[in-house]
Order: sequence, then structure tokens, then C-alpha cells
Amino acid sequence: MLGGFPTDITLPDSAKYYNFISTKKKFNSNYDITWSFQYKLPQSSISNSSNYELGFSTFLTNLAAPVSSLPGQYLGDQDPEFILSAHALLTEGLAPATSTSLKTESDSTILLESGILSGMLVKIAFDSTGLYALTGRDDRPGYNDTQLHRQALVIRDFEHNVKVNAPLSSISTSFSTLSTDTYRTLRFRYINLGRTLNIDIRESDTTTYTLLTSINLGLRLDDVTNLDNIYCGFSLCTPISTLDTSLSAEKFFLRDFQIEGYEGDEVLTETVVTSGFEVNPNQIYTTVSNITASPAS
Repeated sequence: MLGGFPTDITLPDSAKYYNFISTKKKFNSNYDITWSFQYKLPQSSISNSSNYELGFSTFLTNLAAPVSSLPGQYLGDQDPEFILSAHALLTEGLAPATSTSLKTESDSTILLESGILSGMLVKIAFDSTGLYALTGRDDRPGYNDTQLHRQALVIRDFEHNVKVNAPLSSISTSFSTLSTDTYRTLRFRYINLGRTLNIDIRESDTTTYTLLTSINLGLRLDDVTNLDNIYCGFSLCTPISTLDTSLSAEKFFLRDFQIEGYEGDEVLTETVVTSGFEVNPNQIYTTVSNITASPAS
């Protein structure tokens, strides 16, 4: 069993897990951010097509390097305890190292309110097990194991709340499973001041993108700062939560990772003035009665 991780992660020593962040450019999330990549998961690399375990995700973050990221069902997310520790109410120790987080009777960490983004802005996961939507320790929000879906699309927001938990088959008939023997392109458009996320798909036999789904992420993050230093990343893990190595995927291919967006830290605004509407004055009409019409001869 893979050691050094929390006890809720069950992986064999041969598990494959990767997490990278593209730091060549940083983007301002007050403007649209569009990114895409191509992937291939050949059917021949899956020995157990019905129960194999692989998940990959892509995300926006303001961290230039993964910090306390976990494999398995977390797909590279930060350890929930690490996330909470940044905003926890601490006891007063003789030294900072001796301070501990205060807990409720149900062992939940008591948090301080914070308006600074530190970590993930949004994360989109494609998970053959659906376990990325699972609730977890330290109040990690999510669903129980009876509400999960295989071959699932799962999206979490900046507070790690699950915004989407749905089987791919309910979204697309052509993209109902992760496996593909040819390169499939996925494109993500974070738009409308962060209120909307559009996901597009393009198969190898066409040059046209098709909208896979459009997600309402909620209100604009007006009260959250540090939104102008955003990077794009990718993570993968196989298997997800098992010691059975036969459920791992042998090969996964990724290429052509592209990102576009506004790179400045200044939010530019422009006042747009429109001309007034023309108003038609009210007209006075007289009612006329006793009028008949003769049929045409």
C-alpha cells in the first residue's frame, strides 16, 4: 500500500499520479480564460473496461506549485486539513508551532472568515469512478457513495463545493466514456466574470467544437481578492481508490496544452453611453361607429 498519505487514500505502490501547473503565464480571472488540451486513453490500455479506475482533471489556481496535493479520489487537491489550517481559529500556544486548531464537538475545524483566494479557483474532473465528488474528512463537501456515478463529470468551485456531479452519458451520447483510441480535444471557457464555465469537445475527425455543457458557477467573486494571478494546471491518477493493480490504466496520452487570457493585473473598465430612445407622443384617436363593408362584386 502507498505510504505517507492520509488513511482515507487507498492506492498500491505502483499507482500513477501526476500534477502540474503551467507557470509560464499568469492570467487575470476578471477576464475570460480559455484553455484546451488533447488526450487519448486507448481501450487497449484498460484490462477491465467495466471497473477500471482513472481520473484526470484541469483547474485554475493562484498557486505556482502544488502544495500538499493528494492523489486518489482527491485528484491533486490540497489536503482538506491543510486548506482549513490556513483559515483556522487557533489556540494560543507559547510558540506558533505549539498552537492547534480549535474544533467543534463534531470534530470540525472552526474557521475564520477570509476574502483572499489561496489555491483552486475552479476544477473540472473526468473520473471513471466518480469518487472525486465524494465527501471527506475535515468537512470536505460532497456526496455519499450511493450518489456517485461512474464515467462522471465533477466540478468543484473555489470553496471546494461540488457544482456538478453527473454521468457523462447524461450530457453527451458521443462522450459517454473516458476511453478513446484517437485524440479528443477538450476546451474550457471561464467567462462572464467567472459566473459561467463552458466545456467544448472536438473529436479527431472534425475541426468543429461542440458545446458539451454550460455551467452556472454562481455569483461573481466581488469580495475575494488575489484573482489576477491565475495559472492553469492538470492532474491525473490511476487507480483511484483500490489496491487492485489490474484496475489501473496502462497508458494515457496528453498533448497540446493551450491557454489564452488577459495577462495584466489591472482591471480595465469603460463607460459605455447609449443614445436615448425616441419617444412617440400619444396620439388622440376618435371612435367611429356605424360603418359597414360591402363584399367585392
